[in-house]
Amino acid sequence: MAVTITIREVTGQSIKAAPDETILYLVRHGYGSHNAYAASVTQPPCNCRTGGSCAYINDAHVDARLIEKGRRQAVAAGCTLRSLSPAPVIAYVSPLRRTLETASIALGGAGGTGPSLDLPLVACEWIREVFGVHHCDRRGPVADARAEWPAVDYSAVGTEEDSWHKEDVRETVEEAAARATRFLLHVRARPERVVVAVTHSAFLREMLTHAVVVEEGHSEVRRRFATGEEIKTKINT
Repeated sequence: MAVTITIREVTGQSIKAAPDETILYLVRHGYGSHNAYAASVTQPPCNCRTGGSCAYINDAHVDARLIEKGRRQAVAAGCTLRSLSPAPVIAYVSPLRRTLETASIALGGAGGTGPSLDLPLVACEWIREVFGVHHCDRRGPVADARAEWPAVDYSAVGTEEDSWHKEDVRETVEEAAARATRFLLHVRARPERVVVAVTHSAFLREMLTHAVVVEEGHSEVRRRFATGEEIKTKINT
């Protein structure tokens, strides 16, 4: 039986959810080195699906990290998340470095940026960026991530090395939407009712455009997320 997930954007700092709803705070990672490089090129940064040039095919930005602008955005996202009611009780984090660092700063208070929200951080490959071809979206080894961000639980990451990335094949819209649906169904099946997901712009676009039904009047939720942006949503099935 097909399951329809409804999502709607919520405004204001305080949210109430019905018993059949889960509050989901969606956060895009902060500004990374790959974002800065792509912004520096004169042509559109990515034409790889049509055989053109692509700023993200660049060995200098494999599993790209945040730059200072992105770290400041993570601090700001953390301030926003600490102000929300109800507070999140678990966070799912893409296992790429820019999302791990964003979550560590925003949620864990890393670097003296604020108190830790004291919630479990769970690495989840279902919410990593649309993958393949782009070097910035190729995941590094789990051992390296664990050494740098030891507070994160990596037990659900399938393999030590990235087994998803392909140099010549980009994940399709349908494939990305399918794993977004798996993630949302997982979240709805969990007992936690207030959840954070720290993820990526293209993944968020495919999830909110193709994997869910957005309530009438809330189509703005499908906009492209700015780096470091967060929105508040409720989901039900």
